[in-house]
Parts: sequence; structure tokens; C-alpha cells
Amino acid sequence: MATPNAAGRAKYETAREMAFGDITNAFTILGTAFDAQPRVVYVQNFTDTVMDFSISFSGLTTCFSLAAGGAFTTDVTTNGAGSVFTPSSGEAVFVKYRIAPASGFVQMSCVVAV
Repeated sequence: MATPNAAGRAKYETAREMAFGDITNAFTILGTAFDAQPRVVYVQNFTDTVMDFSISFSGLTTCFSLAAGGAFTTDVTTNGAGSVFTPSSGEAVFVKYRIAPASGFVQMSCVVAV
């Protein structure tokens, strides 16, 4: 049985947000790139319209879309999956709208190993 001292340490990074008026119809980086490989990524759409998201180095293709009020969470290390499938440091979350939003914001936060 693992003891608290033997467990891996994690840190929640500061949430990255973008207000509805700053979101365009072209992919724009949401905050900054990942400083370290994220272990858990949370993306939320608090706008009033569908948003497309890309997790990549370039933000060229849609990876997933979220309806108004939608959320996406990926935990790439559940059950010992390790860091094989984690996004790389330097990658980022990009966002674009399909129809211009009139209110709200989008947000991304992540947990990194320390």
C-alpha cells in the first residue's frame, strides 16, 4: 500500500481564460502553452455558443467541440497509464467559435506532476 510520501506530487496550474469578445473564427491560443506535461486537462465552455478546441503545437485542426455550457476532462494517467499519451510541454489549447458568442468565456486548467 502506498504511503502519502510515496505518492506522486501534482500541482494545479493557474486557469487560462479567454473572454467571449476575444474569441475569433480562427484558432487562437487560450492563455499560454503548457509549462510541463499536463496529467489532467479540464476545458470548459461558459459561452452561449459551440466552441471548437485544438490541443496541439499549432492549433490547425479541431480535436473536439463543446456546446454552450459544455465541459471536457481528460485524465491521461488513470490506472497507471503513465505519461505515454500526455500532451507535451510547449503544446497549448486553442479555441475558435462557429458562431460569434454574445457572452461568457472559455477556460482551461490542468494538473501537472511536480
